[in-house]
Amino acid sequence: MPLLAISGLGAESSQLHEQGLYWLACDAAEDASLLCRQVIEGMPEDARAALIADAQAMRDVLGALDAAQGPAELALFETTPQSIRYLLQDLPRLAPRKRVLVLLVSADAWAGDAAEQWCNALRPALLAEAALLLVISGGQGTALVECLRTYNQHLDGLAQVYRGKGGVRYLQHFWSNPLGKTATRDMELVRLAGGFAVAAMAPVPIDAGGDELLCLAQRPVLEGAPAFSEHWQVHESIEGLSASASRAVSATVIFAMDGGQRLDNLARQLHRLRQLRGNALKLVVREMAPTLRYQDEQLLLACGATLIVPFGASLSRFLTMVESIQGYVWRRHLPGDFDALLARLRPQAICGLVAPRAFAEAVQSMWQGLRNGEIVHQLLVMRPAPGLTPLQACSRTVFRRDGDIACVVGDVLFLFLFACRSEGVEQALDHIFQLSWKELFVSQELLVDIDSLTSPAFLDSSLPQQPRPDPAAQVPAQAWPTLAPRKVALAKRGGA
Repeated sequence: MPLLAISGLGAESSQLHEQGLYWLACDAAEDASLLCRQVIEGMPEDARAALIADAQAMRDVLGALDAAQGPAELALFETTPQSIRYLLQDLPRLAPRKRVLVLLVSADAWAGDAAEQWCNALRPALLAEAALLLVISGGQGTALVECLRTYNQHLDGLAQVYRGKGGVRYLQHFWSNPLGKTATRDMELVRLAGGFAVAAMAPVPIDAGGDELLCLAQRPVLEGAPAFSEHWQVHESIEGLSASASRAVSATVIFAMDGGQRLDNLARQLHRLRQLRGNALKLVVREMAPTLRYQDEQLLLACGATLIVPFGASLSRFLTMVESIQGYVWRRHLPGDFDALLARLRPQAICGLVAPRAFAEAVQSMWQGLRNGEIVHQLLVMRPAPGLTPLQACSRTVFRRDGDIACVVGDVLFLFLFACRSEGVEQALDHIFQLSWKELFVSQELLVDIDSLTSPAFLDSSLPQQPRPDPAAQVPAQAWPTLAPRKVALAKRGGA
């Protein structure tokens, strides 16, 4: 019986039909390779299996494959992302009869409705051959997954491995096998030596502590209003609030975040309370001034915050949001080492144009937070317009944030944006490039992993010469004469 071989997943979500079409979509290419290797090693010895992948992906899988595990027969078929669309025509060459086919491919091999047509045509052919195909796609294919969710009549199962909620998660959208059909499940994964496993779920406390209705709050969050009821306890300082919260079990604890509050201190308080009192405690942060950036919010959430109320929310809206989390149990993974967590979610003290070696080392270090699902960064490759070198395209750039760095490798520019969502890339580029970056560059590619940073080109430690701005593009300074008062005589018109 074919299996996904993810320990702790359960037979109803890990078994597969002996024929049909399943799809596992992974946000990260490295997760896809690891999962592919894990699936192959988990196959029984008497299985007839085949791996279909491009040359590099095949090397990644086979290089760490345990020769003592998996099927006795594993056929290898090298392909390219472009030729995957013609798999139906190539199916007879794979001798698919009663064979388990594992396809490892990049998510960008499909565009638009191509995936629907591909699945619709391929699944009947697989059933006719009594063959099983498991597609494992790697890369940020959010749009692809959204499309696949509507194709349940063309797929026997769809699941997703993504980075979020402070870790690596397994999201099963739907799954069918000889045991029946199962619907949506969302589970945390841990990465072990042999691959992924489902993390042990902390039991939900049966005794809620009897303080579910209690609200402990710093005074500023009430905007000058008195305590709303006998269930509200108001504290003047964060220390007094934390002391009361350290005796609570499932109460709501509300902190005020303003310009005078140290973020690291608040994050440490949240982390300590979450470690000390468990997951039933509801920790709320109300932003009293516009101080929190994306990376700050992610730090608070990773440290145990249940809810962050943004600046500008009215008092009534704030109370509604607090009411909405009653009965909620925190489900994220809490890192044990606060200082290590803080280091992952803080940029290095480096910005601007740097040497390729410094760029690669800094990105590899800061990438750890994304790998843990705690924060999102963006890594781009930008190709200048004809006639421009990457250095010339960077002649009018301003890097304002630590962690935003760039380097030149060959004829392209590598750009890393720390703590930047995908929808914020264009705005970030507008801030960095004083001229229109859409005219300076003919293409930009978003990388989903940092494998390219291990190439020999990134061993270069020479600092790039800072480009000088084009003198023709600058307005020459003008010497203005010193202003001095002078008398003005007004003539009288008309009259004597």
